[in-house]
Amino acid sequence: MYNVSITRLRVRSVWFLPLFGLHAMRSASQAMRSEGIVDFDTRVEDPFTHWTKTVWKDEPSMKNFRNSGAHQLAMCILAGICSEASYTRWQQETPDVPTWQEAHEAMIESGKLSKLKQPTAFHLEGRTAPPLA
Repeated sequence: MYNVSITRLRVRSVWFLPLFGLHAMRSASQAMRSEGIVDFDTRVEDPFTHWTKTVWKDEPSMKNFRNSGAHQLAMCILAGICSEASYTRWQQETPDVPTWQEAHEAMIESGKLSKLKQPTAFHLEGRTAPPLA
């Protein structure tokens, strides 16, 4: 079973963008070198809001990435530098990469919120992504 993981992160201040960028680049590099990665992509919603989309050959590969290295370190600072953070995951039979529209719809339908120190009202309302345009 292939595993798909989608994240949406909104940086809470321009002052945190350099730190976010550093951790995002390190995590992306780790993902692209990770065993079991099928596809990795990012999307910028606006200057403060960034999405990731990964497809993994199996759940152990995804969890090994999530719980190690640069990504683990990035997750440790997420609560302090983000004002919105959500994620969704699912399993599928094929290695097909979902479109960004499919990823966005999945985030709205089944996304979960991360705990944050200074969330926006949007996050506090339990919203994981804005409606599709």
